[in-house]
Amino acid sequence: MQDIKQIIMGLLLLAGSLASCVKDPKDIPPAVTESPDFGMEANFGNEAIDIAAGTDQWTMLPVVDHQDSLDVFTAIFSKDGCLDQCQSSWTFHFFQALPDEADPAIDFTNTIKPGEKQLVLSDQELDSFDIQLSTHPGLFMSGFSFWDDLTGPTTYFPQFGTVLGYQDSLGVCFQSLAYTGCQYSQCVYFDPSTLIPCIVSIDAQVGAQNYVSLSVRPQGTPPFTYQWHNEASSQSIVVRLQDSVSVADIYAGVIVTDALGNRAELLQTIRYQDGFVDACYFPINLSSQHIDNTLASNFANRVDITYIDEQGVTWRSTAGIQPPDARVHIDQVFAYGISPLGQETSSADVSIKAILVSTKTGEEKLFETSRLTIALSHL
Repeated sequence: MQDIKQIIMGLLLLAGSLASCVKDPKDIPPAVTESPDFGMEANFGNEAIDIAAGTDQWTMLPVVDHQDSLDVFTAIFSKDGCLDQCQSSWTFHFFQALPDEADPAIDFTNTIKPGEKQLVLSDQELDSFDIQLSTHPGLFMSGFSFWDDLTGPTTYFPQFGTVLGYQDSLGVCFQSLAYTGCQYSQCVYFDPSTLIPCIVSIDAQVGAQNYVSLSVRPQGTPPFTYQWHNEASSQSIVVRLQDSVSVADIYAGVIVTDALGNRAELLQTIRYQDGFVDACYFPINLSSQHIDNTLASNFANRVDITYIDEQGVTWRSTAGIQPPDARVHIDQVFAYGISPLGQETSSADVSIKAILVSTKTGEEKLFETSRLTIALSHL
């Protein structure tokens, strides 16, 4: 990247020294201030913007970069040919995922063509979570044990795994019929952004005079709320058995919700026999690992915008949530010529409406163009 910058800057100086020479239009590089073809008229909040390359030292620069499995076609309005962290500057990135055998020309024409583009969404909208659930029931396990994804028809056994987006939620149940005859079902409802699920188990103890005490052992973020099948709202309840009974199945159901809104719904049988209780127990483990917003699929065929103002404050289209009517539209594209680096260069008319957010204060401003003509090229 640094080599490209140095080459472009050297060529800009060379182009300036040859300004008095007569040039064929195809030899005029877009990365010079003398070109009047590129400019922007827009509103940023209540501020009117009028930029024309060639005035007030403004320069229109096309830069091509590779980031992991992405091609990034970049147009920069800046002062005096600045390329990185320019103050002030406007930068427009057009992302395209690279196929296995990428043809730069085809990749460019697939990305820079008339039509709608999507804005790269904010980190919160794009970040995701790798969810893994497992249990180790030991002798309780039977062939009737499985995970059931409540958002689809798929069942998993013996483990469950999925990837959830930031605003997605998980609903999954583990169900089993143990060898002892104990029926068990625990459903977990989980917001992955909280990272800590709510999972429960029931502790059963025999009391005097044919009473069995059932207590919930919750995991998650306290305080918890409890709702038993008999509408009790305490952590523990007492179940009375019939007099002189030697064997009985107790059907227990409880819903537990933690302070983060995650909840678990447990339904199971508890076997009472000759003064002892057998409550089948399946220790459920849930891990939620954050996946950063770096996957090429999160950026492919999308656009983002960065503005650095005169005070050095950065405003970005990816720092907040975009409104439903946000848009990027490439109105027309036509060949502009060959750049000094030997790159095919195109001129693109683009219209944009987006919210830019200050990364310093969180302030939001509406950015809307009435005219935007930029230069883009490919290797």
